[in-house]
This record gives sequence, C-alpha cells and structure tokens, in this order.
Amino acid sequence: MNTKKSMVIWVFIGIFIIFLLLFLTTNSAQAQLTMKFKIFNNVVKFEFMPFPDEKGHGVGIMSREGLALFENGEVGNQSAVLALDMKENTVKLDVVTTIVLRDGSSFVFRTKGTGEKSPDGKLWFTKQTGDFLRGTGKYEGIKGTINIVGTQYGMAEAGKGHWIADVTASYTLPSK
Repeated sequence: MNTKKSMVIWVFIGIFIIFLLLFLTTNSAQAQLTMKFKIFNNVVKFEFMPFPDEKGHGVGIMSREGLALFENGEVGNQSAVLALDMKENTVKLDVVTTIVLRDGSSFVFRTKGTGEKSPDGKLWFTKQTGDFLRGTGKYEGIKGTINIVGTQYGMAEAGKGHWIADVTASYTLPSK
C-alpha cells in the first residue's frame, strides 16, 4: 500500500514539475516585434581624404542629424556617425545611429552597407543591415536587427542635400 501511495505522489510531483517547466518556458519566451519608421536627415559635418591608390577613391567620416518618423505617429531625434570608403560611383558604409524619442526613451543601432550613385550622378541609393546595440526607457534591453533602404538627394556636404530612408526593425524586449 505504501509503495502505491508513494508512486502516486511521485507521479503527481513529476507532472507538477513538467507543467511548471512548460509555464516558465512559455512566459520567458519573448515576442518578436516589428517597428517601421522613416529617417529624414542632413549632413552636419563631413571630412574626406583622397586615398592615393586609384582615381576617385577616398575615405571619410560624416555626422548627420534629423528626425525619425514612426508608423505609430511617434517622432524622435536622429543622429548618426558614418565611416565611408568611397570610390567614384560606390560607397561602403559603417554607421552608428541613435534615436531619442520625445518621452526620453532611446535606442542605438549599428549598420553596415553599400551605396551606389545614380547614372545621372544626382542621387545615391543605399542599403544597410545591422543590429541594436542598446536602449533606454521602454527600449531597455532591446535586441534585434535593422534593415535600411535610403536615398541621398543632392550633395552630401554640410548643409546640403537630404537623406531619406525607410527602416524596418525586428526586435525583442526583455519580459518585465
């Protein structure tokens, strides 16, 4: 009799542990979220140095500032620092971008990508991909990826031209 009773108790304990593990695993899973926004910015500073290996090759660093306009109506200040490796009609980019929303929440992401000059030389088309580095406020602990497709209108010189980009991010936030 004691053996049957102890076996039943162990079965119930085992079932309880299984349900507990399933409950904890389900609650700790993070939902994959998506955000979409547009960036509108201008060049604030641009330093460029020709590289003597071939005609039209140079390296530079640029800072840009503007706005991020989110699908949900939020607006944030956007700033970015870019390292560039340019040839006559192409560019390689390494970019760190910060977005600060009106409520003080922020996030930072790093992207790498390429750009190509239009045949008429008036536009640059860029594509970048990257990852979130950190966040504050409602974005504390953000992790995920970023994809950007943008167009530079006019000269990429301080005070001239505009860059407009469509941004799509897939991200998670830690459970609270």
